[in-house]
Amino acid sequence: MKMDQNNYPLISFGIPVYNAVDLIERTLLSALNQTYPNIEYLFVDDKGNSMDIVRRVVAGHPRGRAVHIIDQQRNRGIAVARNTILDHAQGVYLFTMDCDDVIVPECIEILYNQMQNHPVDFVAASFVRVDMNGKIYKGCRYEDTLVEGGTYPVARYRYGEGKELFVASWNKLYRLDFLKKHNIRCQPGHYNEDPWFTYQVILNARSCHLIPDCTLYYTYNPESVSGLSASRGYTEKIARQYVEIQQLKSNYIRPLTAETFYCNLLVDIMEMSLYHAYRISDSHLLPTALKKELIRQILSVHFAAPTRLHGGKRTAKYLFLRTFFSLPMTLKYGMVGLGKTLQVKKWIGRWARFKH
Repeated sequence: MKMDQNNYPLISFGIPVYNAVDLIERTLLSALNQTYPNIEYLFVDDKGNSMDIVRRVVAGHPRGRAVHIIDQQRNRGIAVARNTILDHAQGVYLFTMDCDDVIVPECIEILYNQMQNHPVDFVAASFVRVDMNGKIYKGCRYEDTLVEGGTYPVARYRYGEGKELFVASWNKLYRLDFLKKHNIRCQPGHYNEDPWFTYQVILNARSCHLIPDCTLYYTYNPESVSGLSASRGYTEKIARQYVEIQQLKSNYIRPLTAETFYCNLLVDIMEMSLYHAYRISDSHLLPTALKKELIRQILSVHFAAPTRLHGGKRTAKYLFLRTFFSLPMTLKYGMVGLGKTLQVKKWIGRWARFKH
């Protein structure tokens, strides 16, 4: 049955466009061919090499008039592009995707229907990974889960209970007024903008719905920023980004020191700091002196101590990690270097929940 555009609220659909010249057409068609009828498309031109393709596809598509191409004037990075989408969005809800992924035709309709069945701050769908040869791998598959009630229910779910809530900002339908009320934005200059954006979402959301429907195919592209980082190691810019993220997180959670899950937030920060310290140490793109300085910054204590400890395994883990972070920096350097010598990269990768 065809959906009547007049009976459905406007949904803003944003795509930051930068390169992906061999993949962008299929991405755009998957976006423009959605069954949901009332969509405004915000395609941000971040001055890559694929805008000729974008303009050709838009000009020939029946939904071309619903597309707004926003010119960044110069390459400003994906974080600024996503903020530009937030600034221009006029819809009731917001959905974003990357310019090299693909969504199913019913993606927006599925997310919208779930939002109507039980209004929440955001709905997150499942996805699978696909390599450049079309081979499908496991991505993130949620159980049908409604998270709400009490104070900080989404933060308690993710950090208090240790449940999965994937770090990416894409493949989620957000209430736009929720994002704007809490001034949730990406950090300008960050190549991997998802961790900080999603951290703010989790800590501020008072409800969310995780659904098992697979609505997106995530393309593993070895030439993307994340792909190059994984294969070549951290550049200075990437390393400094992760140092900044950990500091942003530490400051953001200071009002929560009395919450029972605060220790869990600190465990997450310390674990990820250790993970990034290892990746910095293991990178062949960084000189030794810079590695030491970056490791010093990311392994320094920037966070406030909890008001009280509540017992349990998570508190024990906090105390163990807090002891490590209290060690002299020379010992911390040595232990990170030992991890590099023992080549514990794969083990650390499994240990860290998110590798971004």
